[in-house]
Amino acid sequence: MSDHSLPKTVDPLKYADQNRVLEGNIAVKLLPRLCEVLAEDTGDVAVKLEFDRDGQHLRILKGSLDANLSLTCERCLNSVEKLIESRFTVGIVLTDEQAKNLPRSYEPLLVEPDTLVLQDVIEEELILSLPMFAYHDHCDSEHGMQTKASDNEPLVERENPFSVLSDLKLKK
Repeated sequence: MSDHSLPKTVDPLKYADQNRVLEGNIAVKLLPRLCEVLAEDTGDVAVKLEFDRDGQHLRILKGSLDANLSLTCERCLNSVEKLIESRFTVGIVLTDEQAKNLPRSYEPLLVEPDTLVLQDVIEEELILSLPMFAYHDHCDSEHGMQTKASDNEPLVERENPFSVLSDLKLKK
C-alpha cells in the first residue's frame, strides 16, 4: 500500500459523484478513541476508501481497513498483536429521512453537505471491528501467566470452607 497521506476532510457528495478512491495510511496514535482500548498506540492503519454510486444511484462509501493492533490479552493481561481487517459499505445520507429510506444492506453515514472527517469514519469502523475478547492462542509463562506453583514455594493445605456444612449434614 502507498504511503500517501489522507486528507483530513473531504466533500463526500462530490467524491461519490466523481468515483474517487483514496488510499494511504494513518497512524494509530491519531485515533484517540481507539487508543483508549488498546494496550499500545503504535503502528499504522492501511486505508482504502472508494466513494461511488450504486445501481440505484445512491451515494456510497466502500472501505477497507487493515491494522495490526496491540490489544490486552484477557487471560494474562499482557499485550497481544491482532490483525484487524474491516470491509464495509455505507450509504452517504444528509438527513434522517434519507437514512430511513436506505436499503437494509447499507448502514447510514450521516454527513454534512460538504464535510466528512475521514479520521472519524476510520476510527469508528476500527472500533466496531475489534474482537470482543482478545487473547493469545496459548498463554503461558512467556506471556506472564503463572499456571504452576513454583518449586521453591511449599504447597499450603487449606481448610475447606464448606467442611462446616458437611458436619451439619452428618449431625442430622
